[in-house]
Amino acid sequence: MSQAASLTTINLLGPFDSLRMYMAALEAHGGVLRIPEIDQDAYEATALMYRLIDKYGWTGAPAVIFDRIKIDGEWMDGPVIANQYGRWNTEAIALGIEQITDDQPAMYQAALEKVISMADKNGQWRTIEPVEVERDRAPCKEVRLSGDEIDLLEFPWLQSNPADAGRYINTGNVITYDPEHGRNSGTYRCQLKGPRKIGVNPEINQHGWTFLMDMKERGEPFARAAIVIGADPITYAMGSSKTARLGQDELAIAGGFMGRPLEVVKCETSELLVPANVEMVIEGEIPFDMEEEGPFGEMYGYMGQKKSENFYMNVTAVTHRENPWFINQFTGVTRGYLTSLMEATANLTFKKAIPNLVGIHVPVEITGFAFLSIDKREPGEAFVAAEPLTKFLNIAKIIVVVDKDVDILNVEEVMHAVGARWQPHPATRIIEQSSAMRLDPSIRAEQKSELKVIGSKIIIDATRQLPEEGGPEVYQRLNRAALLEEFPDVFDRIDRKLPEYLKNWEV
Repeated sequence: MSQAASLTTINLLGPFDSLRMYMAALEAHGGVLRIPEIDQDAYEATALMYRLIDKYGWTGAPAVIFDRIKIDGEWMDGPVIANQYGRWNTEAIALGIEQITDDQPAMYQAALEKVISMADKNGQWRTIEPVEVERDRAPCKEVRLSGDEIDLLEFPWLQSNPADAGRYINTGNVITYDPEHGRNSGTYRCQLKGPRKIGVNPEINQHGWTFLMDMKERGEPFARAAIVIGADPITYAMGSSKTARLGQDELAIAGGFMGRPLEVVKCETSELLVPANVEMVIEGEIPFDMEEEGPFGEMYGYMGQKKSENFYMNVTAVTHRENPWFINQFTGVTRGYLTSLMEATANLTFKKAIPNLVGIHVPVEITGFAFLSIDKREPGEAFVAAEPLTKFLNIAKIIVVVDKDVDILNVEEVMHAVGARWQPHPATRIIEQSSAMRLDPSIRAEQKSELKVIGSKIIIDATRQLPEEGGPEVYQRLNRAALLEEFPDVFDRIDRKLPEYLKNWEV
């Protein structure tokens, strides 16, 4: 029996109190591939993840558990977990959808609908304040290390790409506290620089960067921080997405989504409160004298540039579970966290500005795109609907607007609509200057300043063009729609026969 499945009771229904409970459920649903050992000095783990995505796609590849992994010439015990939020049905498992299937788009849609239903009438998320527990009740305190006992190099943190600056802790929620803004939890790449030293990289204008810069400007000598490794799916997603606004507590919002207070515990060397059920907590101090960091393979699938000045943390304590589990995000290769929480936030937020909005989807497998579906009634509505996204959704460089009959979770359907319903002129609008992503490898040097990045964006109106927009008086029906109008039960009939047709078919 596997380590995950050996838990006395496997709760298949989220939300889960820990990463281990979630992984047990995921394995019970057949979503985990176990690899007894792999040589990362030869970058075999990285190559395996690429091959799994090549074969099964971004939303079909399994989670992977590496039991042993070779790093810097040594075989280290794991488990090291990757792609644990790859499939879309992981969203449904984590959020407690009862009927789990392999229909990935349906599972994602079910998760999205459940999350949206949890908002109040004003589109705001419920919060439940965390509850503090004693240290002896916190699993993350089973082992406590301080001073020379700490050697982070002994743990199986990976270098995912030979062009990276080194090994990285890239799935940690970095928790900081500021008297003006409150608590913040954000996921930032952290370069392993030595036994007790870690680089910390919040990008400019991310909440963590704002916290640290505000403290620096107030003249504080350093910021206390804790890097939390191996949180439950919802708590981890809170630190990895844009669900919370500046000043909102991600841990309280996590409690709201889970329906119960998140248990937290006090750090060993500071007053910071951190989730108690995590695998590891790395405590430390972030001074404000910067040093170089990177490069690192980033989310666009391109190498991020080396930074001449970046934050770093001096480690003061490490606490962890007995035999802790480790996680590596193969950034730019796999999905990194639950996205339904962030996407539901975007849908609720933009619904206020786009009354005829049907849905927004930001596909992680093609970074830079955003798909917007509307219930179109008037000419020009596609451009009006897309305008708020150009201003407030930095990652959306190519915004494709489609009619409500197009499934925005299906990239092929969206691209089919672009090919069949879009005329580049006049159904295109280019915004020459708009906020952009600093990590976008196409951004030119003159588009970057110290505090902001200005790029360009394009809106593609792939809706059916009305006569007032130059479209035909009568828009032709889809072939499939014509079939269903004449024979509405034809797919039900063929679905009943399909198992018989396919029983002798071999791939």
